[in-house]
Amino acid sequence: MRIVNLILLLLLVGLLSYYWLLHESELQGSRWTCNELSTNFISAPYQKYQEIGERYVLYFASSSNLTIFQKGKLVFKDGEHEKYEVIIDADYKVKKDKISVKYKKIDWHLKPQNAPIFVQDLDSLKDFETDLNFIINDEKLYFHNRKNHENTNFVCFAS
Repeated sequence: MRIVNLILLLLLVGLLSYYWLLHESELQGSRWTCNELSTNFISAPYQKYQEIGERYVLYFASSSNLTIFQKGKLVFKDGEHEKYEVIIDADYKVKKDKISVKYKKIDWHLKPQNAPIFVQDLDSLKDFETDLNFIINDEKLYFHNRKNHENTNFVCFAS
């Protein structure tokens, strides 16, 4: 009887371990679209911009890989504007309602020529790690940072 109980216990531990190790994230396989418009910049290098409009497509390809397609338009105060497109590969981990993202690769498809600080800032994301809280509600994905600062709160929509 003890051997049967031991075998059942080991089987239960094995099944729980298997489930825990291979448990899929609720984000896995999902795609989200986000839009952001930034204005009224206070840092000196960004004061030359009237606005920066950005659109993101977040694709959670697996339980640990995230691909971000980002495109946007930089509008300068002198009326000039430049478009850009970049693909960002990242690793992510989810634990309950928290996501940790580590940016691995920044691949420019359309790089703005008159915005070296903007390009440098995006390029500096390589190897950067960030932690955010998230909530999925219906067809919406809400992100906010752990300190609830407004500058990192945004919403994405299922696509």
